[in-house]
Amino acid sequence: MRDDMATEMHTPKQTTQRGSICVLHNPRSGKQEAGASSGDVSTAFERHGLTPDIVELDPDVSLTDTVRKVADKGYDTIVAAGGDGTICGVTEALKDTDCQLGILPRGTFNYFARSLDIPQDLEGAVEVIAKGHARPLRLATLNDRVFLNNANFGLYPHILRSREEIYDYWGRSRAAAYWSALKVLFRWPRPLKVEIKTDGQDRTLRTPLIFVFNNAFQLREMGLEGAGCIEDGKLALMIAPDCGRLGMIRSSLAVLTGQARRKEHFDIICSDRFELRALRGKRLLVARDGERTHMDGPFRLQLVDAPLDVIVPDHFTDTIR
Repeated sequence: MRDDMATEMHTPKQTTQRGSICVLHNPRSGKQEAGASSGDVSTAFERHGLTPDIVELDPDVSLTDTVRKVADKGYDTIVAAGGDGTICGVTEALKDTDCQLGILPRGTFNYFARSLDIPQDLEGAVEVIAKGHARPLRLATLNDRVFLNNANFGLYPHILRSREEIYDYWGRSRAAAYWSALKVLFRWPRPLKVEIKTDGQDRTLRTPLIFVFNNAFQLREMGLEGAGCIEDGKLALMIAPDCGRLGMIRSSLAVLTGQARRKEHFDIICSDRFELRALRGKRLLVARDGERTHMDGPFRLQLVDAPLDVIVPDHFTDTIR
């Protein structure tokens, strides 16, 4: 960690409502013109009588290492200030600790925060941390790596790679995200061939895209069925059909515009665990909550119990997910 960051990671300060608080701030999340500085974050907390320590995340330093160093300081509440990928990374590092998780949504889509009714503006989100209550968080894992919203294989991780290139040039926006999808759709080489095992059944299929969802809110926002799976305490695995390039483009556009229909543009399998095996090569590019990485199969996806609580608004009393 850089020396200027290390000086901020001193003995935790005690606050009156949340105990000691540390904010892990990713200044690169979200739209460039809408970013909040560490000073803005500090000022927002001070309005509620809270004086958190703030650590700016360094892209050249492991997020997991940074979070664990902070957690070892004994903070009562650790706040993830960033997009879904940042929040997922912080959650993974905290999942076996007694810390409470706070959320400051600073990303482009913010599906996780929105699913918890956490306000998108800085002042509103800080007020939730100051005055809200904690609820147990349901986690899902892909080969023991946490995901909060979804994990995916095939087309979408490559769309994310294209998206980052476009973001670097044009900035972060929903329009840029959709354009990156179209670019990849027109040049995608061939579908995955995979074996899926769940609930004692095996099926082999070809598909350009597999999503495994752990967030009912995101499914509804995308106009997709499957939220009932998650509300029943399961994961929802979405499979796109292998229908050629034109059909793939048509199905993807239907998903992007919220007009996708089950059986025509995708199928859904509900279960609390899945095992996927790639039948062409062992190593795949995968994504968890928008963060890409290469992984070796087989790929085991499941729900896990973890002693982690997240701070939500007082009016939010639903079971999370």
